[in-house]
Amino acid sequence: MTATDTIRIETTAGLRLAAVLHHPRNDGNGLGIVVAHGMLSSKDSDKHRMICEAAASCGATTLRFDFRGRGESDGEPIDLTVSNEVEDLMAVIAFLRARGLTRIAVVGSSLGGTVALLAGALDGGLAGLVTIAAPARLPRIPREAWGGSGLSSDGETIEIAPGEFIHRSFFDDAGHHDPIGAARAIACPWLVIHGTHDEVVRVRDATSFSDAAGVSELRIHPTAGHRFDHPREREWLVETVAGFMAGLH
Repeated sequence: MTATDTIRIETTAGLRLAAVLHHPRNDGNGLGIVVAHGMLSSKDSDKHRMICEAAASCGATTLRFDFRGRGESDGEPIDLTVSNEVEDLMAVIAFLRARGLTRIAVVGSSLGGTVALLAGALDGGLAGLVTIAAPARLPRIPREAWGGSGLSSDGETIEIAPGEFIHRSFFDDAGHHDPIGAARAIACPWLVIHGTHDEVVRVRDATSFSDAAGVSELRIHPTAGHRFDHPREREWLVETVAGFMAGLH
């Protein structure tokens, strides 16, 4: 286990994001890595914790955080939008740079992967990018695989998963973002990871990114679903991400 600190990061909107900072083993290598979770996940998922541990063991200062409205961060889950999450991620990147880490890479899972891509296109200075099961086409309506009941009786909120509600403005906001266009703007090394049996985001989204970027590395796992739940799939995922990050040193 690497040493960790629990911290808070303030956004430009005045909200505080809960985060865990993993200190690098030994003296570190000057690389900072941010890990961004998916729509209904949090910084405390085993997958994100394991990725951070592996990256820190390789010498990187690594940070996992909760987007606003999720986990222990300020905000309300109902206010989820892609624009808000991009703003949050940019604040976290700025936080690491303020600590003197000039080389920053981002790992994003599911929606967090698309947010990482959009932030990377805006930032233009990332040292590396990893997207895991990230959608190349942001949804305009709830996806059946999410398991929610759809539009609520008030016409303003949507149940996207059992007991999980967001404002319908999420879908309006999503329409203002172009992940494929952002992919074409990525100049840093980029690893695209997906599972063949992903039931939430189809594997064709990964190939769409690869085709658009032209310079990304594409790794498709032959049995994994959206969350890489099986222990062997999870181990492969963590090793693949850590190996890619080690190559950025």
